[in-house]
This record gives sequence, structure tokens and C-alpha cells, in this order.
Amino acid sequence: MGVEVCDPRWLAAVPGAELVVALDEVGEHAAAGHRVTVLIDLVPDNVTMLRGLAAEAVAEGARKVRVRPHGVDRVDLVYAAVELNRVAEDDAVEVQFDVTSTALLRADPTAFMRVDPLVVRADGTVVPICAGLERYALGSLGSLPDLLAAWDPEPVRDLCRVALVRALADTGPLVSWYEHLTRTAAGLRSSC
Repeated sequence: MGVEVCDPRWLAAVPGAELVVALDEVGEHAAAGHRVTVLIDLVPDNVTMLRGLAAEAVAEGARKVRVRPHGVDRVDLVYAAVELNRVAEDDAVEVQFDVTSTALLRADPTAFMRVDPLVVRADGTVVPICAGLERYALGSLGSLPDLLAAWDPEPVRDLCRVALVRALADTGPLVSWYEHLTRTAAGLRSSC
């Protein structure tokens, strides 16, 4: 099971975890010798700047560029996908674009009923999949094996099932899966 940490102090507690930080933190953590993944939130205001933001992160020492869309329309998602392909090729860096194809959702919906990766927030709270799912938190990091042993992942799978139905109603070629998850979770929380 993959684990992402948002603060390097948790790297020792979770060997093999991926350090995921904001653009303004890349240089500091790369200089400290960490393998850094930069997380860029893609919003309508920065779509045209994406290539420059990614290049800046690589120049600062990021070894992976991860882009998470929020409220971006279908045209901008496709534009961002093309730009990120160029980043991967030109900068020889790993790129993760947090979207999926609608065709893949339809072809293999069970692949989206996952409860990982686990994300360790800066305060040590462990949540499944992505920030925004704090309602489904496992608890605070002490012993990851103990947290996993006590955790029931079925509510997260239920959330994934509901989000999948909503995502399949999206008619675009690309779907922001994490955005569907967080919106669905927020909607379920407000209806309780």
C-alpha cells in the first residue's frame, strides 16, 4: 500500500513513503536530500502557467510532478494533459496527473474501489486516498500497522462506489477522480 507524507518528519515512521510538498517547499526539501514530489493544484487561473510551474519545480529539485485539478473544465484538462506530456518528455521527470479516462472508469470500475494511497498529513493524521477525506481518517500516526489493523476500509469503498456513479455521468474524455471523491465525501457529510 502506497503512503504519501506531507512533512518529512514522518518519513522515518513510514519507510518508503513519498514526500509530497507544495511548489514553494521543493527547494528546501530537495536540498535536505529528500526525494520530492511537487503537488500542483490546477485551477482555472493557472492552467496556462502549468508548464512553467512544473519546470520551476524540476529546477528546484522535484523528481516527480503531480497535478491535481480543481474546478477545471474538460478543455483545460486536455490542454493540461498535453502540457504534462511535454514536461515528462522535455524534463525527463515522472508526472502524475490526477485524472483518468472515462473509458477506463467504464471498462474497469473495480480498479477505482481502492482505499490507497494513505496520506499522512503534516499533523500526523492518516487519511485514505487524498486530502478532503478526513471523515474517513484512520487516526493519528503512531504505528501504521496498528492503524491499519484497526481500520475498516469499507466506508471508503462505499464512497468510491457512489463517486464512480457520479464520475461516469461526466461525459468528458478525462475525469478528475480525486475531485469526484472529495465532492462526494463533502456531499455525504452535509447530508448526514
